[in-house]
Amino acid sequence: MVLPDSDQLDSSASAWAISASESKVAMSEDRSSWAGRNEGERREVVAAAIVAGGRLLLARRTRPPEFAGLWELPGGKVEPGETPAAALVREIDEELGVRVAAGERIGGDVPLPGSYVLRAYRASLVSGIPVAREHDAVRWVTADELARIELVPNDRLWLPELLTLLRG
Repeated sequence: MVLPDSDQLDSSASAWAISASESKVAMSEDRSSWAGRNEGERREVVAAAIVAGGRLLLARRTRPPEFAGLWELPGGKVEPGETPAAALVREIDEELGVRVAAGERIGGDVPLPGSYVLRAYRASLVSGIPVAREHDAVRWVTADELARIELVPNDRLWLPELLTLLRG
């Protein structure tokens, strides 16, 4: 696999993470899909830890205001009937314009408002160069850079596992 040149590493890209306000909106728009679900059942949101050449791909948020300018792992909601791996591949293609292969889980569950749970998965870049679609930038970071970058609070919980992944 070929990594982008260094001048392409800070090019724009897109990703998705759910905030408390977004999850409430999502639930109000998606209430019908919850009919008949068990009270304790959570809907999954996936985050991709895309690693290539000892670097991790992050995307910078533009919204909501409290997360604007913070970096995150790209991803999105698992749709009804979809596996987490299929959702990860779909979301990354939609948001970054690249193909990935989904791998194993990383870290623990992160409970989110509105009966959602956020889970991170390792992913490998199969083809393409990430392009911003919803966020304003993407960036490939080393372990040292990751330790210093401003991550969204939910993704910061996985920092030890992500650093281990990058340091191999």
